[in-house]
Amino acid sequence: MRVSLWRKFNTAFIKSQKTYYTFVVSFVLLFSVLCGTRLTGLQFNYDFEAFFPNEDNELELYNQYRKTFEYDNEFCLIGIERKAGIFDKTFLKNIDSITQLFSRVPDIVRVTSPTNLKLISFNGLSPVFERVLHFENPDLYKDDSLKIYNSDNLVGSFFPTDAKSVSIFLRTKDQLTKTECDSLADRLERIIKIIPYDDVHYVGRIFAQNVYLSTLKTEFAIFLVLSFVVVVAFLWLSFRSLYGIVVPLSIVVISILWTLGIMSLVGKEIDLMCAMLPTMIFIAGMSDVVHFFSKYFEELAKGTERQKIYPLILKEVGFPTFLTLVTTVVGFLSLLFSSIKPIRDFGIYTSVGVVVAFILSYTLLPALLYFFTPKKLVSVHGQNNNTYNLMRKGLFWIFRSQKFILILTTIVLILSTIGISKIRVNNILLEDLNDKVKIKQDFNFFDKHYSGVRPLELAIFSKDGKTPLWNYQLMKQIYSVDTFIKKEYSANFSVSPALFIKTIYQNTYETTNKKAFPEEEEYNEIVKLITANRNNKEVQLLMTKDALRSRSSTKIRDMGRLEASQHNAALYQFIKTNTDSTQLNFRITGAAHLIDRNNEYMVNNMIQGFGFSIFIIAILTYFLHRSWRMVLVFIIPNVIPLFIIAGIMGFAGIELKAATSLVFSIAFGIATDDTIHFISRLKIELGYGKSLMYAFKRTYFETGKPIILTTFILMGGFMSLMTSSFQSTFYFGFLICITIIIAVLADIFLLPVLLFLIYGKSKK
Repeated sequence: MRVSLWRKFNTAFIKSQKTYYTFVVSFVLLFSVLCGTRLTGLQFNYDFEAFFPNEDNELELYNQYRKTFEYDNEFCLIGIERKAGIFDKTFLKNIDSITQLFSRVPDIVRVTSPTNLKLISFNGLSPVFERVLHFENPDLYKDDSLKIYNSDNLVGSFFPTDAKSVSIFLRTKDQLTKTECDSLADRLERIIKIIPYDDVHYVGRIFAQNVYLSTLKTEFAIFLVLSFVVVVAFLWLSFRSLYGIVVPLSIVVISILWTLGIMSLVGKEIDLMCAMLPTMIFIAGMSDVVHFFSKYFEELAKGTERQKIYPLILKEVGFPTFLTLVTTVVGFLSLLFSSIKPIRDFGIYTSVGVVVAFILSYTLLPALLYFFTPKKLVSVHGQNNNTYNLMRKGLFWIFRSQKFILILTTIVLILSTIGISKIRVNNILLEDLNDKVKIKQDFNFFDKHYSGVRPLELAIFSKDGKTPLWNYQLMKQIYSVDTFIKKEYSANFSVSPALFIKTIYQNTYETTNKKAFPEEEEYNEIVKLITANRNNKEVQLLMTKDALRSRSSTKIRDMGRLEASQHNAALYQFIKTNTDSTQLNFRITGAAHLIDRNNEYMVNNMIQGFGFSIFIIAILTYFLHRSWRMVLVFIIPNVIPLFIIAGIMGFAGIELKAATSLVFSIAFGIATDDTIHFISRLKIELGYGKSLMYAFKRTYFETGKPIILTTFILMGGFMSLMTSSFQSTFYFGFLICITIIIAVLADIFLLPVLLFLIYGKSKK
């Protein structure tokens, strides 16, 4: 019954091929034109906050915190160097001039500079403001410098320890658009240029965003071009014909065009993750094309009629290729377990692109082959006795060395397990950028000469919701936490209600003890004056009007998630020991903290996604083969490369973070392709009644060349990612390349051994 149905399908298909293929080509051309017109509307985007996790109430706390007070990342710092020393009248007058110009820029909310910095004190009921630096009077420079460098709050914030630069703090409007950020950054740089200086350093979102986006656009084009060049090279080596290059390339290029067109139609922008999307489609889509192409010309070389080849390909190559599509898509869709939208979108749209490439491989590709097939390609796919002899010898060596292969695999897995134990989960804010990039150098400048740029925010709540935080005993506890933070994190640029009160007290009463906090009597007098001016913007940035919520904000160096977590644990331990948890609640928050938490969540997401991939593929394998032993045979050669990669990461010190954690699920989906083709071909040969050894030999000959070619194409494509100046993108490409190499070695050497152990018992 099945045979007659298959024959009817063949006959009907052969009669209607021309009409069908004409329709396919026409539809592809029309939809490609539509997608091409949409490319001009495709936007690039680097939304820093899109990478914030949403696993628990951390993001909710942060959103409420910045709504109550202010955004912690809407600022920029400008460090201006004078290597001969900053206490120079001309230099300081120039600093004051640009400070005034900065304050007139529309998108700047406030400017704090060494020349407008003032200390507040109270004289009776009136606040008194005294300048820190009398820049217009050099006679006072000595006294000013003594006061500055005896102040914990000024050194490391506006003045460095070496006194060879000054820092200007600019508070920008919240949520400026990309255009507004670029305009503001350009205007600030033009203002700076009007004064002489030895060097200048810029940090902040308005500067970093432009660097990321410009790099993103450049690398988007570079990845595409390099992938194109690599694929062209391997296609030429395989088919030695312009046709053998143009036709496969047209399939994947149209696949990319359609995917980008669909993204534009739904309003999806290209972000840091989606910049890799064309490369992923290019190399993943090419695999299907190569298997189809190779089988087509092998059949032509055998003398099979062209009209009968396509149905034969559907029978012998189509189903295995469909299975590889499923496993690849499962690998990418496992990213849906991530709580981070750009990563989920990357998984979705890459899956769309891979599916489009598969559909075009079995619709447009046969149409192009139908209308024109050059003879030169046929001769290329004739049998090469040297190649076949080499493959035959290799296969026989594998069967003679089964124990050696199993023992070597076991040793490698043991070593990999040791390496896995050394993996660290870490993240540094700007480590993605190359050290030669100016913004990275500027960031390091502030880490070295000042307290740093990384925000550390502490949300403080009255636990019972009734007792105001202005309470003397509560404020003393808050001050003890502020003091601990400064010491533990080497922090500065610190603001909090407790530090605000301490500064007023020291300026008013002229105490010589820098760590002194006022006694209750003086404290109550100061608080009375502060609360009388509760509408003051400076007070509102520190304490809510009902005095039930407050903040402690500071800047620290970018020490990374691992070290920051240790300090955070010490801080929480100090809070637990030295504050009253029934009255006060402290929570670390802020943009940098969320990015750190993001990496912790990504590890859990990776485990969930990886488990999902294995489960789906295991169920699919069992459904096809009705054997749990076959499930193990299928899973083991594809899990081993991931174990080895994890071990390499541990020994090489490659840290686990958002980008590197993606490797495992994606690589597993891609690595299974060769296994599917090998096992499927082996079953077909056994189904033809061949002996086990002959079936293995035919499987090697039929699938060996396409597997090796697709491996080189995959490697070449992913190697293009290693040209990235983003460290995470580099490691993503590097680790997947290594995984692909190990996976193909496992399929060539280990998979036959495992299959022989199963089939050998029933087919001697």
